[in-house]
Amino acid sequence: MSNRAATLCALLIAALWAVGCSSENSANYPPRGAQYGGEYGDGSIEFNDDAQTNATANPDELNLTFVDIKGNQVKLADFRGKKSAVLVFTRGIPATTGSVCPFCTTQTSRLAANYDEFARRDTEVLAVFPGDKSRVDDFRRAVEIESKGQPTPFPLVLDEHFIAVDQLGIRGDLAKPSTYIVDQEGLVRFAYVGAHAGDRPSVKALLKQLDAMSPDPGGTGTPTSTP
Repeated sequence: MSNRAATLCALLIAALWAVGCSSENSANYPPRGAQYGGEYGDGSIEFNDDAQTNATANPDELNLTFVDIKGNQVKLADFRGKKSAVLVFTRGIPATTGSVCPFCTTQTSRLAANYDEFARRDTEVLAVFPGDKSRVDDFRRAVEIESKGQPTPFPLVLDEHFIAVDQLGIRGDLAKPSTYIVDQEGLVRFAYVGAHAGDRPSVKALLKQLDAMSPDPGGTGTPTSTP
């Protein structure tokens, strides 16, 4: 190989390496390491077992209507008087890289794997995909791969054009990962907005919050807003 060809080859490799690092180690994807339990895809991503409310939201802001992957309307208000709801906002897919957020697929697949625990607590889960409707199916397929082919047992809904994201003030680079629990009366009982892509409440944390909402003694919960 000539010196010129070798130089061009080295430059190309360096450019490809830089693109990969810049997309993965951005503010939304901090470097891999012990903070996340190792590599993204090895099943050891860890979320926050002790997550507590760190944001505010009022019922009007959560009077939201989405569209599921079949085109049906899903209104959060429809659960009023019937079920509590766990509303989970994923990040969306960046137009520059087109890559699906591994934290989002892991979180959604873990919610799916534990869906019976939410159902046992009279709670529906809604996973919100913000952004272009042409990409929501990419996200669905990625979640099903993470779930070893099992379909998601709860609604995967679209927030096209980030309308709900902007209404709640959780826009970042795409959407900030955010989770809300709304009880059967429409009270917001838990509101958590992640500081970065991996900052999310675990399934354990969410079930703990739901148990604290129980009418049993000692399980009254603390609303983060009033009607």
